[in-house]
Amino acid sequence: PLSLSALDNDSFHRCTAGYLPSASVAFLDEIFRANSAVLNGLLSVMNERTFHNGRQTETVPLKCVVAASNSLPETSDLAALYDRFLFRVQVKAVSDESVVEMLRRRLVR
Repeated sequence: PLSLSALDNDSFHRCTAGYLPSASVAFLDEIFRANSAVLNGLLSVMNERTFHNGRQTETVPLKCVVAASNSLPETSDLAALYDRFLFRVQVKAVSDESVVEMLRRRLVR
């Protein structure tokens, strides 16, 4: 969120406490659906551990990022972000039959 008091002083400053720029571990859901501004910010956070907040550059204490997506990147503009992940695991969808079997096993206990 933006700092409204900073806007009164013609300054664009985001409040980052409790958000990604202040995190040491992060989970990013549907990462490849983000807009280009968010993706550019993620690249600098993941690559350089910095976050550009108005006229200031903040150091990010990030140690680990885990991300999930229901789709893999299909365009070249997402390739740079995709390359930042050291481990990539593709998980197949759980079939309807498997869900029913898991529920059945749980109920039998």
